Amino acid sequence: MRVALTDRNVRRVITLGVFVGLLYLFRHLALLLVFFVLFERSLGYGATFLERRLRVPVAVGVLGQIVLALGAVAGLGVLGYTRIVPAAPDIVRELQAQADYLQHWLHARGWDHFLRGHTTSLVDGAQHYAGQVFTTLGGVGKKAVYVLLGLILAVVFLLERKQIDAWREGLPEEGMARTVLRYVSYVCDAVSITAQLQVIVALVNTLITLPVLLLMGMPSIPTLMVLLFVSGLVPVVGGVVSGVVMAILAFTHKGLAGVAVFFVSTFFLHKIESYYLSPRLTARHVRLPGFIIVTSLILFEHVFGLVGLFLSFPSLYVAAKILEGWREEARGPASSELAS
Repeated sequence: MRVALTDRNVRRVITLGVFVGLLYLFRHLALLLVFFVLFERSLGYGATFLERRLRVPVAVGVLGQIVLALGAVAGLGVLGYTRIVPAAPDIVRELQAQADYLQHWLHARGWDHFLRGHTTSLVDGAQHYAGQVFTTLGGVGKKAVYVLLGLILAVVFLLERKQIDAWREGLPEEGMARTVLRYVSYVCDAVSITAQLQVIVALVNTLITLPVLLLMGMPSIPTLMVLLFVSGLVPVVGGVVSGVVMAILAFTHKGLAGVAVFFVSTFFLHKIESYYLSPRLTARHVRLPGFIIVTSLILFEHVFGLVGLFLSFPSLYVAAKILEGWREEARGPASSELAS
C-alpha cells in the first residue's frame, strides 16, 4: 500500500511539474490562449445553438457568425469615423480652451510659479511616460497578430472538434499526456469564466457610475456609459483609460471639484469590485471560504500588481479542479489499490 501511494504521488508531482513548466515556457503566448478561448467558446456556443435549433451545419454556423461580426465591426468603424473626424477640430479647440482656463486658474492662485520651478522634472516624467506609450503601441501589431491567430485556431478547432475529441479519448487514461491536457482544459475554463465575470463587473461598474454622472450633470451620458462598459471589459488598462477620459470631462464641466468627486467614486468602485463583487462571483465557481478568496486577491495584487487581480481566480480555479480530480481518483477504483 505504501509503495502504491508513493508511486501515485510521484506521478502526480511529475505531471504537475510538467504542466507548470509548460505554462512557464509558453507564458508569452498567454494572450493568444485568451483570444483562442474567447473565440472558441463564443463561436462554439453560437454554432451549437444554430445546429440544434435551425439544423445549420457547424462550419456554416461558425463562418456565418464571423461574417456577421466583421460586418458589425466595419459598420461601427465607419460610423465612428464619420462622427469623430468631422468633430476633431471642435475637440481640439475645446481642449485648447480648457488648457488656457487651467493656466489662468493656476496663475490666479500663484501655483504657476511652483509648477515652473519643477519644469525639468515634469519634462523628464513626460518623456518617460511617452516612452512607455510608444513601447505599448509598438506591441499593438503583435497583439493584433494574436487576435488573428486565436481566431484561426478557434475556427480550426471547432471544425475538427470531433476528430480532436476522438484523439484525446484514445490516449491512455492514466497517461501524462491526457492528464496534462485535462489541466490545460481547466485553464481554458478559468479564462472563459473570468471573461464572463469581467462582463458582469463592467456592467455593474457602469450602472453604479450612472448616478455619479447624473449628479454631476455630465453631457452625453449614454455615450459615456457605452465607453465605461466597453473599457471595463479590458482588464487593468480599460479602467485606467476610462478613468482618464472621465477625469478630463469632469474637469471640463465641473472643475477640480468634479475631478475630486470622480476620483473618489472611482477609488471606492475599484475596491468594491476587487474585494466584494469579484469574490462573491468567484465563490460560485471555486468552493473556498470567502476569506481565502479575498486573501488570494490581496496577495496576488501585492506580487503581480493590478494584473494579479485577474490571475487570482484562474489560479485558484485550476488548483481547486486539480485537487478535486485527485480526490475523485482516491474515491474511485484506484482507492482499492491503496486499501490492499
